[in-house]
Amino acid sequence: MNAAMNDELSELVRSLNRLFWTLTVLAVAFLGLGYLLHRTEVTISSSLGNLRIWGVFLLTLSAILGIALPILVRTIFNKQAVSTKKVAMADFAAHQKRLVAIPVCAVYVAGVAYILAVPGLYLYGSVLCGLYGIYSAIPQERKLKGEMRYYGLMEK
Repeated sequence: MNAAMNDELSELVRSLNRLFWTLTVLAVAFLGLGYLLHRTEVTISSSLGNLRIWGVFLLTLSAILGIALPILVRTIFNKQAVSTKKVAMADFAAHQKRLVAIPVCAVYVAGVAYILAVPGLYLYGSVLCGLYGIYSAIPQERKLKGEMRYYGLMEK
């Protein structure tokens, strides 16, 4: 039984790493696009209205995606797991994929802030939220093993 759980854990880590690196590479490419637009002096922000308002909106969205929403998703999953007292491996895997995908999306929001050239405070705040999102989304086998033990998917 324990060997089968280790195989499932290894497969989950592989799957999460594949998802994480795919989303992260695409996010870096998106930021690279923003850099190229700035280097070639292509202006996108002329007709979009007040950049300060866009900056506040994008910073807030980046903080929600990079920090707040992953906490909410984890809390809701934990509440469901406690109430049902049983977690299926498929549900746990889907939950972990959500916890990888959601925070990395904050980097895309930071990329939009960079492309729109919002004021520095909002841009740098969005970038910090995006970096924290990437950091918190890195799949780690030790962390996953602990969570699997917590939800009763793996023996202690």
